[in-house]
Amino acid sequence: MGELRGRFLAFITFLVLSALVTGCVAYPPDEAPPQQIAYLGSGGSVWLTDVEGAEPTQLADALGFQALEWAPDGQRLLLVKGSPLVEDSAEIYLVNADGGEPTKVADAYVPIWSSDGQQILYVTNFSASEEGSEQSLKAFSIQDGRDTTLITQRWISGLWPIESVQYSADDSLIAVYVSGLEMEGFIVVVNGEGGPVWEIPDFIYGADDFSWAPDDHRLAYRDSGQPFLGGEEPSLKIVGVDSGDILRSLEQPAFWPRWSPEGDWIAAFSWEEGSSFRALIVDADQGQVILRSERVFGDLWNSRPIWSPDGASLLFAASQADQMQLYVMDGGDGGLRVIADGQRPDASWSPDGAYVALSVGEEESREVLVVAADGSDLHKIADGWMPRWRPVEGG
Repeated sequence: MGELRGRFLAFITFLVLSALVTGCVAYPPDEAPPQQIAYLGSGGSVWLTDVEGAEPTQLADALGFQALEWAPDGQRLLLVKGSPLVEDSAEIYLVNADGGEPTKVADAYVPIWSSDGQQILYVTNFSASEEGSEQSLKAFSIQDGRDTTLITQRWISGLWPIESVQYSADDSLIAVYVSGLEMEGFIVVVNGEGGPVWEIPDFIYGADDFSWAPDDHRLAYRDSGQPFLGGEEPSLKIVGVDSGDILRSLEQPAFWPRWSPEGDWIAAFSWEEGSSFRALIVDADQGQVILRSERVFGDLWNSRPIWSPDGASLLFAASQADQMQLYVMDGGDGGLRVIADGQRPDASWSPDGAYVALSVGEEESREVLVVAADGSDLHKIADGWMPRWRPVEGG
């Protein structure tokens, strides 16, 4: 009897331990959790699915959302509807990735997350004041649901709207791009409390023409110059924001600079005669072009260079014979491969760099596709647009 009881207890112990192990290890050690993609569907609804498009989950109803952005930990999504640059106003919402009703944060636009996901930076819609229209730059706390006004000044006005804001890598500085009456605008750098640090004296071509280095307080931007007034020609510049010193200046007037993940290189597109472009990679320390694509591309105005997570490749779209194609360019030798094509492609890398999610098509007929980084296994996963990979927590 004692022996039977001992075997029974051993069996129960085995079952308990098995249950604990199963609960603690959701996936085998050699198998990563499935990667997920959020996207916008019909009527501006919000959906979540995997790389095969299996069993999509609706996170938000068709409330007209036009943009989304994941929190760094992948637990929440920022949703945006409207734009004061196009319509009368815009609204920002938060929704949890595991479901629930979207919660309105503010009447505002161009939101960005802090690196720890505990704060959201955004710009309010235009409001009337005694001196005319004005806007405010605010920070919203996830923990207590309160917002703090960082800036409210006249230079942020209806004639000079803020189009983009970016945190530095450590969140201590904020670059604010303010559009001009013409195409060019300017950048004002403020600290986390909204105090002025520096205003870049050069005109910046557009809201996408600057980016922070991922490791310090360097900023790369396209200086538009003043060639029509007999002044400086356009150039690509790297500035040390703390000192205000121009660290490097590249005579090549490149567009849309993007730092590599390690902060060693900058990818950009150079303008060529005949309304065409080449892809460039610049050594950030030396300010020299170390790679220039042999191929000359057509229209790139709807594309920006996107580094792979390991910094080895670039993803971008370009027209070739009136057809938009999605390219991956090797950052070492400039080798190119076409991985997909279609109208108005919008693409992004998966966290592990193994896949690319993209949307193609016009307006309501857009489709979300997934393709392996080598161009194989291209397949549709949904009808919709703006696919964004869910960040891997701790990744």
